[in-house]
Amino acid sequence: MARSEGLILTDRDMDLLKYLAFGPAFADDLHTRFFIGKGKLVSRQAFERRMWKLMEGYCIQRMEPQRIRGRRPILHKPVYSLAEGGIEVLTSQSVLQIDRIRRVRPTRQTLFHEITLTRFIRRIYEGDPRRYQVMRLYDHDMLAKQVQRVRIKRIPDLRFTLKFKHGAYFSYLVEVDAGTTHTPEFVQKLVAFMQLNRRLAPVNSKDPVGILIVCHTADRMETLQRAVVESHITAKVANRFLFSTIQNIDNSLGLYNPWYKADGAKIDLIFKDGTKAHES
Repeated sequence: MARSEGLILTDRDMDLLKYLAFGPAFADDLHTRFFIGKGKLVSRQAFERRMWKLMEGYCIQRMEPQRIRGRRPILHKPVYSLAEGGIEVLTSQSVLQIDRIRRVRPTRQTLFHEITLTRFIRRIYEGDPRRYQVMRLYDHDMLAKQVQRVRIKRIPDLRFTLKFKHGAYFSYLVEVDAGTTHTPEFVQKLVAFMQLNRRLAPVNSKDPVGILIVCHTADRMETLQRAVVESHITAKVANRFLFSTIQNIDNSLGLYNPWYKADGAKIDLIFKDGTKAHES
């Protein structure tokens, strides 16, 4: 068993730390996912005691979300994220490579966005390992460091590359939209993302690249789809953008859920064995 600051870590502790390596999670999620004993949920008191032990060992840290009127009660529950001690345990035990761990330090302002992004990232890694392998995954902060010498102010939340069994590579930029960006500014974001991808793509790369837009609501998704189609800036490259909602992404199929083009056409599978990734 691993140790951290004198604390003996169980297999369950290690699984929890690996889960938080993708980003923060609500207490209720961690409780129901990891604290099952003899076929039933371990008591809340026992869960809290163990979490305090992990915090005392500097493995995890806790944040109390800011209370917002109208939010569901679960969104006011505590949130846990990986602390430096937890990162050290995962890397020293060769459980995860350091580049697979997201060093997320959410604030009360960015917390819900980080939670949503983390849910999406987990879906990427939880995808069918028989079909693809995650080769690279960079979040906003990692991307910002890569292009810090270039004047690109708008950076997506994520860029990841998958390798499939048949040898093809597909890369995607991801933007999790909270619904606060005005439509004209959002269109400009998409243009900047395409410029960013040209900077990051390997020389002479012909791998398919798409931009996935994850919206909080179906109404917001329809608004952004319409904006892409109607804008003269993005109309000619509208097939590069695929839309979905976080509710759809949370489905157990993850990336294999249907996505939608800007014109509303449904794409049952965004991965294909050929060279085109966005046609059904």
